[in-house]
Amino acid sequence: MPDIRGTTLTPSTSKIDYLEALQEAVGSRGLKTLAPDSVESPELQNLRRSLASSTATAPGRYTCSSEKPLPVTIRGINNRATLQGGFKGVIPRWKPDNPPQPINFAAFANGYPRPGLALLAANALRDAANDWNKLDLGVKFEWVEDISKASFVLSYAGNQEGVLAEAFFPNEDDLSYLNVYSAAFKPGTIQYLKNIFLHELGHVLGLRHEFAPELEDTKDDYSVQFGPRNPLSVMGYEFPPQLQTTDRDSAQAFYRFPGSELGWKEAHVPRPKRKMLPIKDCTAR
Repeated sequence: MPDIRGTTLTPSTSKIDYLEALQEAVGSRGLKTLAPDSVESPELQNLRRSLASSTATAPGRYTCSSEKPLPVTIRGINNRATLQGGFKGVIPRWKPDNPPQPINFAAFANGYPRPGLALLAANALRDAANDWNKLDLGVKFEWVEDISKASFVLSYAGNQEGVLAEAFFPNEDDLSYLNVYSAAFKPGTIQYLKNIFLHELGHVLGLRHEFAPELEDTKDDYSVQFGPRNPLSVMGYEFPPQLQTTDRDSAQAFYRFPGSELGWKEAHVPRPKRKMLPIKDCTAR
């Protein structure tokens, strides 16, 4: 990989320009992606046999983070703001459509600490995506090889002190990143990569943590409750995360909601303190 220290990438109105600048900075190997129909490698087969016989204990809780490092394959690039997303005073979701709007993802082939892990992670992400696709939300996750056709890319981002993975919220950025960290590949945890991605894809769809009102809301950045609370929600910290009936019902209601703004807590607050949040329907780039 070429030396990319000191390289600066700035936001671009053209996705092609953005990707060309990225490739110039890190080289073609840094942006190499996996094909959805990749043949299983001997390393991947050995990994699966090892996982099937593992007796390691799974972690007791799910761990997320709000500080996202760069993927291993493109580290050293300045201006990390080009890779971030957030609420910014709105409720973001992907614009539902019929036929479903495609939310394409690619998967980096390199940067992982062991052969086979990239394909193992990509297959787990595909399986988790298929579970969300079954809900018929008006959007559909699709694995693509061509990164120029991807809205986000699965990437390995090293060690993040116990954090398993980290995603983003719906946006119209040139390219977003779903990071998976070294803790997700530890014995006892690696078997649950699909479950980890079920949680992270919930964020990609616009869902926040089930406990957000108590632990994450601030005066200027707060969540809106849509549907009943459930401590076992896939968006909670129970491990392994699993889709609950309430998750399915709430996600479908959210994506089928025809209004332009939402507010749960505000409905019980007298005016003029009441503040509804506008829904922003995003088109994948």
